Amino acid sequence: MSATAQVHITTDRGVREDRVLNVVVENDDRLLLTVVEAARRLGIGRTLMYDLLATGEITSVHVGRLHKIPVGALDAYVARLTGADHP
Repeated sequence: MSATAQVHITTDRGVREDRVLNVVVENDDRLLLTVVEAARRLGIGRTLMYDLLATGEITSVHVGRLHKIPVGALDAYVARLTGADHP
């Protein structure tokens, strides 16, 4: 999905310019993420993500030869870290 927005830019000299920007908005509604995508979503590195998978703190599934992390597993991990109840 893409959207067009008109923005008003004021330079440090007080000159106003109108610009049109094309913005790409991605809605990530996938249920399974790669290890790198899951790490990025948590804001951690790939190595730490593999450590969390190895210790079982975050669960994963295999789809063929691919190692995938369910989005719900990330939600559950964060809920455990924050002490929040997870549905």
